[in-house]
Amino acid sequence: MTRNNALISAICYFSVFFAPLILPIAAYFITDDQETKKHAMRSLISHIIPFISVVILAAGAISGSLIFNDGGYLAVIFMVGGFVFFGIISLIIVVWNVVQGIKMLTQA
Repeated sequence: MTRNNALISAICYFSVFFAPLILPIAAYFITDDQETKKHAMRSLISHIIPFISVVILAAGAISGSLIFNDGGYLAVIFMVGGFVFFGIISLIIVVWNVVQGIKMLTQA
């Protein structure tokens, strides 16, 4: 992997902080290097996972408030648990992206 391709891959991973979807998609379609495309796709998937978690959490919150007719206490417990779970997933994904970005920079 050339230095430029490693830098592009690292930027795809670090884009979790400033442009989570745009940079990996652009890098995937612009570059010709297969390894850089692989890293762009991996970073894109890791950026999409929190979004999917938010959709699932929102659907669970809406359905939970409609299903549980106990004054909302059980729905609130599930929502707080969902937010904690989502926070842990997001933290793990951010750390994973930083580690992968640093790996790409050390390969350059």
